[in-house]
Amino acid sequence: MGLFWKNKDTIDDEDGELEIISTELKQNLAELECEETIINDKERFGRVRNSMMKTLRAKHGHDVANRALARINKRLQQGYLKQ
Repeated sequence: MGLFWKNKDTIDDEDGELEIISTELKQNLAELECEETIINDKERFGRVRNSMMKTLRAKHGHDVANRALARINKRLQQGYLKQ
């Protein structure tokens, strides 16, 4: 006798949708980690050190690290963050 219901322990991956969500989630987490690191560095040293940006670029890529820095600088410029 066969099962007439799906096993709840398995996840159906229709058209790679799960992989796309996972990739987007990883990218969002990387961007948040970069932003948090940059904010902490600016609070501690008053600026972002070159060594920290090199580390972030090596770990998360140039685009992610540079976008995070640009977003933080824009927030500071508009007064959303206090330095």
